[in-house]
Amino acid sequence: MGEVIAIASQKGGVGKTTTAINLGASFASLGHRVLLVDLDPQGSVASSFGFTRYDINAGILDVFLSDMPIKEAIHRTGLYNLDFIPTNLWSDENERRRLVGSASKIKLKDRLAEIRDGYDFVLIDCPPSLGNLTFNALNAADSIIIPIQCEYYALKALGRFLKLTRIIKNDSNPNLSYRGFLLTMVDLRNRLTKIVIEKVRYTLKGLVFETMIPRNIRLAEVPYYGQPALSIDKSSKGATSYLQLAHEILGDGRNSSRYAADKEGVVEI
Repeated sequence: MGEVIAIASQKGGVGKTTTAINLGASFASLGHRVLLVDLDPQGSVASSFGFTRYDINAGILDVFLSDMPIKEAIHRTGLYNLDFIPTNLWSDENERRRLVGSASKIKLKDRLAEIRDGYDFVLIDCPPSLGNLTFNALNAADSIIIPIQCEYYALKALGRFLKLTRIIKNDSNPNLSYRGFLLTMVDLRNRLTKIVIEKVRYTLKGLVFETMIPRNIRLAEVPYYGQPALSIDKSSKGATSYLQLAHEILGDGRNSSRYAADKEGVVEI
């Protein structure tokens, strides 16, 4: 059975979609079957693989609003081992409201159960909010990756999100755990960046990934080229950092460290 990982944060612009796309591509390049699920109404996953609205037959909107089998919403990215389910919301604000309203019920977990055996990893790209869609994702997930941008305001937003994860674990998803906190947009030439890194590692200890994601032009170019950084330039710092993250998740014993950190009282979920 594939592991369902929600990539989530209350704050926008911290690298959730970038992480979903490039981590998914890295897992796929290492031989793992991966499904990306786009829950963000901005719909950036599809465009990051060169898809327009005219290339999309069905998506997450149909999954929530109808009884259509979820497998009919799956699209091939064109990369081996990597599929995705698009948001398929366009400019219609009414559609957006219908999707958010329908997500008031915990539905995604049951729908993903229909297809998760066909994948090693299901990565959910969450919206930058604490609303119904994020609630659905965290109830469907086995674990969470939380990107943290190396700036002061990203730290301030973290507390409310951690409170939500504790509520969901206590009320409806007792098996939910942290896969790790991911430092993104790292520029070690910046003094504030170094201060944020030090504070995050001191506070969250073993829950923070060793891998850090740098500011990198190849990561910014993903939507333009319609390909993940690994396909644009596999030697770029952006591509190699996400490949390193995939290796870290797969092989460094992080599964045990996240539970150990809980027992030590570092951070509760």
